[in-house]
Amino acid sequence: MTRRTTRYAVSRRSALALTSVAALVALGACSSDPNSIAEQAKKGDQKGYIAGNGAIEQIPADKRLDPVTLEGTTLDGETWSSESARGKDVVVVNLWGSWCPPCIEEIPDLEKVWTDVQAAKKPVQFMGIDFRESPERGRAFVETQKMTYPSLTDESGVLILAFGRQAPTSPPSTLVLDREGRVAARASGVVTAATLQGLIDDVLKS
Repeated sequence: MTRRTTRYAVSRRSALALTSVAALVALGACSSDPNSIAEQAKKGDQKGYIAGNGAIEQIPADKRLDPVTLEGTTLDGETWSSESARGKDVVVVNLWGSWCPPCIEEIPDLEKVWTDVQAAKKPVQFMGIDFRESPERGRAFVETQKMTYPSLTDESGVLILAFGRQAPTSPPSTLVLDREGRVAARASGVVTAATLQGLIDDVLKS
């Protein structure tokens, strides 16, 4: 076999190998991954919906990052900033959307904790973030679900950038800020009343 023929054979084998790899990649992209976000959503059981996996994280005081300044306009048209709570209140931030089934599931638990902390006069504020939908749709949802804690409107989906690398990736997500405005606890996915109350109490003690 001549040198030219050898080079041709090698080139042809390389091309075939690249074609095979491309075909495998395409097949993988089209195949159904049972752990993918899309497949989890299709199941209808809401487990691990979008990025929420039920993970709970508590951050020790000496490991917390810089204070977060979250600010915007509520669904009622009022301006609000987390700096208003700085030095006095713990702030519970809940990321939600009317298009998110698990968010609807956790509303009664959030409402229970909100009602309880108010009744107990605990230094706690609640603030929702209505993620990626119009304020009109958000207001209609709040009225339907009888949500009594306020929420910021975030049609463009940029408010979560205030949390930097601690930002929640998608609803439902709940973060608890300590009195200094630092993220002290996080819940990814649906949070129960008992879990949220426990997180709040721990942050109040820290």
